[in-house]
Amino acid sequence: MFSAKKLMPRVIFLLLIITSTVIAVFGQNGKLLTRKPVPDISDSVNIHYARLAKEVGEHKNIPPGYEKQVVYALSYFPELTHTKIRFRIKKGSSGIIATRPTIGSLLRRSSKRTYIVIINDSINGSLFPVFPKSDVNGQVGILGHEFCHIVYFNKSTGLDLLGLAISHISRSYMDRFEYKTDSMDIERGLGYQLIAWNEYLQKGFRAMYPNRSMPAGLTVASKRYMSIEQIKKQMEKNKL
Repeated sequence: MFSAKKLMPRVIFLLLIITSTVIAVFGQNGKLLTRKPVPDISDSVNIHYARLAKEVGEHKNIPPGYEKQVVYALSYFPELTHTKIRFRIKKGSSGIIATRPTIGSLLRRSSKRTYIVIINDSINGSLFPVFPKSDVNGQVGILGHEFCHIVYFNKSTGLDLLGLAISHISRSYMDRFEYKTDSMDIERGLGYQLIAWNEYLQKGFRAMYPNRSMPAGLTVASKRYMSIEQIKKQMEKNKL
């Protein structure tokens, strides 16, 4: 038989294991880190903003008018709560949204890095789809995609990130990279929102080229990211 003195350390060790398991599954606040997909989060974005801003808004520099959708999307990524992220609004001639580490923090360890999410809000008055014109479901969907990038970056060394930058010259590599990122977004529970973003893009591109086929560049982009049909198939496989 074990004496009380010998048994106590084993009991404490067992309790520590149970506690760490609960935290890993539910998070420090006792909430599940996984999220069940919701077809329309428009109301939730407004209802839960004040609470979520306190929970996940630390170290986030968010421009006015973008706070609710950014904070709501961040709530699907609790591991980014303490990550420094700046959001920059830019008027440009190409692109919609992009994410990268700051040059100064590139070679730092992940906990010391700062990331920039660049959002183009105007492209010289053209009909090219831009982030602000999407509905909130689409905005949260593509923000989730960008936050998946940051999760990946945080698991990478500075040399890994430099290698990724060089890999941009490989179309096939970037096709696989972005496709996998869409898959991660779906796994987080943002499949419906990613569909909304895709629907917005398709509508925008059709408006740009109503009487002729889309340029080759847009065709390449459509292959690089999941189609709506592929997103739905991936959602069917997902445990959530």
